[in-house]
Amino acid sequence: MTVPPRAPNTPTGREAVPFARGEGTEAVVDADIRELVDDVVASARRDGASIDVDGDFALVVPVRPNAFKRCLTNLVVNAMVHADHIAVHASRDGEAIEVTIDDDGPGIPSDQREEVFKPFYRLDSARNLDAGGTGLGLTIARDVMRGHGGDIRLEQAPAGGVRARPRPAG
Repeated sequence: MTVPPRAPNTPTGREAVPFARGEGTEAVVDADIRELVDDVVASARRDGASIDVDGDFALVVPVRPNAFKRCLTNLVVNAMVHADHIAVHASRDGEAIEVTIDDDGPGIPSDQREEVFKPFYRLDSARNLDAGGTGLGLTIARDVMRGHGGDIRLEQAPAGGVRARPRPAG
């Protein structure tokens, strides 16, 4: 069996985890969070998602934009797998930026909302076990947000599904 050559600039070993998180050597720059949100939403729509977006414009904060976008993408893709409709909102809360991603899926029981951030953790049959994935999306999303000095909270969304609140330091 012939192993295909590794693509140029593809990390190996210890470099792979920061690369997967979207970190690597990415510099922190002032970026408009709403533009990053709009990019993620547009991509989700191209993939067939029913997704709404609203919120403030000119939400400029220092972030690693590719990593931040990876975090948002992982949260939106997770919602796409488990829900029929998603709503994303971005706004400023004082000095901080707040993003909410709501879905109308089955939700996550409150006693398991921290567990789902563990690598390879899967919920019971209430979630779609045939959906594929590696079980690393939420782990990576939280790592990215913590790398920005913030965190992600999971709550019950108004439509009964999950509300994810990624919030960088601010």
